[in-house]
Amino acid sequence: MHLVPGTLVVLEGLDRSGKSTQSAALAGLPWAEPAPLFMHLPSGRSRFTAGVYRLTEQEPIASPLARQLLHLACHAENIGAVSEARDRGGVVLDRWWWSTVAYGWYGARLAEQGLDKDAFFSMIDLVWSGQPADVVFLFTTPYERDALNREPVREGYRRIATDHSTITVEVPSADAAATTDFLLAALRERDFLTLA
Repeated sequence: MHLVPGTLVVLEGLDRSGKSTQSAALAGLPWAEPAPLFMHLPSGRSRFTAGVYRLTEQEPIASPLARQLLHLACHAENIGAVSEARDRGGVVLDRWWWSTVAYGWYGARLAEQGLDKDAFFSMIDLVWSGQPADVVFLFTTPYERDALNREPVREGYRRIATDHSTITVEVPSADAAATTDFLLAALRERDFLTLA
């Protein structure tokens, strides 16, 4: 198989909904060279970003804005690797800026804390404006309970998906193998995946 060079595929959605499972399943397939880059954000490809991600997952952070800024810093640190790999063999990201908005802007209710919406979204655009996604697979069915999957987060994802409906594909609830087949079929339908 071959992911068309220049393609950016995103696996996005609620925590514990199967994104990382699917990223690992896709990464394990027999890709032709140059193989796509598979990356989780914000942990990324460096010790620095992996360390920041561990920090945000394990240490208490009082400010929801600080958490999202740390995540965006990791995105910025990895944007060069995304750009290079995208041109070479395509990229599959486990999380994108949608998580920053769903969990930060909507879930943490940053607007209610006085943060200016234009300023927040400008920071995201500063990092991601040159790397638009070709398709976003949206996972909305958690398979385990997670306290972070609150209704404002779900609503955030619904709003983002509506605003970006031309690139959004909702992933139906299914077992892991059926979900992998669904993702591959959707990529083939959109001419992002070819047989080498």
